[in-house]
Amino acid sequence: MDHLKIRKLLEGAKKIALFGHMHPDGDCLGSMLGLGALLEKQGKKVNYFTPTPPSKTFYFLAGMKKIKTEFDYAKYDLLVFVDFSAPNRIIEFFGGHEKYFADKPLLVIDHHLSDTLGHASIVKDINSMSTSEIIFEYCYTWRPKLFDAQIATYLYMGLTMDSGNFIYDEDHERILCNALHLVQLGADKGLIVDHLVRKKSLNLIRFTQLMLNRMVQTGDMIYSYYDDKDLKTYGVDEEEANYPLMVIQNIDGPKLVLILKKNGDRVRGSLRSKKVLGKKLIDCDAIAKKFNGGGHKPAAGFSIPVAGKFEDQVKKVVGQIQGILSAKF
Repeated sequence: MDHLKIRKLLEGAKKIALFGHMHPDGDCLGSMLGLGALLEKQGKKVNYFTPTPPSKTFYFLAGMKKIKTEFDYAKYDLLVFVDFSAPNRIIEFFGGHEKYFADKPLLVIDHHLSDTLGHASIVKDINSMSTSEIIFEYCYTWRPKLFDAQIATYLYMGLTMDSGNFIYDEDHERILCNALHLVQLGADKGLIVDHLVRKKSLNLIRFTQLMLNRMVQTGDMIYSYYDDKDLKTYGVDEEEANYPLMVIQNIDGPKLVLILKKNGDRVRGSLRSKKVLGKKLIDCDAIAKKFNGGGHKPAAGFSIPVAGKFEDQVKKVVGQIQGILSAKF
């Protein structure tokens, strides 16, 4: 979709609902808040919704209290899906209300490989590291004078979180140029790094120890797992629980990391691959698709129903992924 049509959609609407996906991460929240602030500066009425509460990790940011977990189904001129495409990522809002969403103009802004509703206008760049980057590149072209330090900080957070603090290999020049530009616009790099990269609670370190103790390496893959009870025991939330994945990714040798987490009646999987000298990068998106999930080549996820004892299901999923690795990589 071209820039002009997107701009007309956003700037022609007076009342806009921005949606983030369940368990919103830093890119999702940064994208929502950054885009929303730009629209509010143009006099728009903007409401923000996620089906599950954002992590306490992000509440150092101004504007977080604007985000609601109950949708009002009001008369909006435009609905915007931010950092996701498939309506099942907001199933708590979408389920039973399909007609409401079908009858409203819908814009999707995303960088994931995924399908969406047929009538949607789509802004998608799967080569971008983050949705925040897409929003910055588009909106700065239209309204550069609206960008302030707060908006730049929101979008900088998205770039930081989805790039693993700029450690992933994809298109370094593009993301680093955009990060530099956001810092020049006033993005508070120190604030983001202090709260989201450096600072970790003692409980989170102890939870990480649990995950490391459960860690198993099998061939080119290393995996660990946790459930809701573990989160409650250690007092950490879903976003904080991603930290052990980052630690395990730094272990030398394995090409693929898998974290399985039991959440209610679902088991969710997070996959991360990394380049190992002389070996082909494992395609996480291809693996996740076997479980009806998806994402990107170096990072993807999936969600499957709980089936029996969690530990037994972990072994079954690991075996299935080993089979995929043997056949494809």
